[in-house]
Amino acid sequence: MKKLLTLFILSGFLLFNQVSAENCYQEFKCPAENGLTSTYSRFFSNVTGNKILAEKIAQAIIKKNIKKNAQGDFSVKLKSYSARDMRAGRFKSFELKGKDVNFEDVYVSEFDLKTICDFNYINLDKDWNMTIVEDVPMTFEFTITGEDLNKTMSSKEYLRVLQDINYLGGGLFTIESTDLKIKDNKIYYILKYAIPFVRKPQEVVINAGLEVKNGNIKFADAQILNDNFLLKADKLSSVLNYINPLDFSVKILENKDARLNIKNVSIENNQIQVDGTVVLLKDIIKE
Repeated sequence: MKKLLTLFILSGFLLFNQVSAENCYQEFKCPAENGLTSTYSRFFSNVTGNKILAEKIAQAIIKKNIKKNAQGDFSVKLKSYSARDMRAGRFKSFELKGKDVNFEDVYVSEFDLKTICDFNYINLDKDWNMTIVEDVPMTFEFTITGEDLNKTMSSKEYLRVLQDINYLGGGLFTIESTDLKIKDNKIYYILKYAIPFVRKPQEVVINAGLEVKNGNIKFADAQILNDNFLLKADKLSSVLNYINPLDFSVKILENKDARLNIKNVSIENNQIQVDGTVVLLKDIIKE
């Protein structure tokens, strides 16, 4: 399944990759500063305006390349030590914010991704090959609405998830449609399904909260609100979390070269708030 890793390359380019991730990477260590230009060089770059100009150029290029891969309103902030350090891939901080974002039919109302450490080091050679010289830890925050999730649930990738669960059901049931609403800071998940020899499609309405469990976002304290549901509660729980659209959406940050730790999830003002850390792992450089 293709998902988005919204990470950056210094000198002005953003990459999106095929992904698979390891969750619950909870510890990271900021790298020591190394290879920076002299204090005089950094001072000169600052007073001449070269540093600020280089930051603005890089921010504009990053934003332009994001727009090639995603829809939404984006802002980029980049702080460097000097123009020379930035060209070498050494920088102080990076922050990417987005509103009303759509990448490959995964929708998020707002997100904020920013570096944690005061020194970051990503090298980009003349052929645009990226080397992560030091681990790059970042924090992220997501705001996702019920409307966002319903849009995501109509995507081809999510419908493929439904096809998978229907196949695993072995003909005992077939999920025909899903819908989600958020009211009074609770999720209402509406699931329509068909059962063999039952002419009319069945509908179940589930009320649930959210929790982080083993690094994944899960439905918590689920309650069935209608009495005509024919599947057992234990089967419902496994099916519901398998097709959980929120877990599906947040994992756009996963990557085989990154480790994701979802820390908190809550529903506030009928919007879902998610935060955590993601660490872009340094490459093993062969001597």
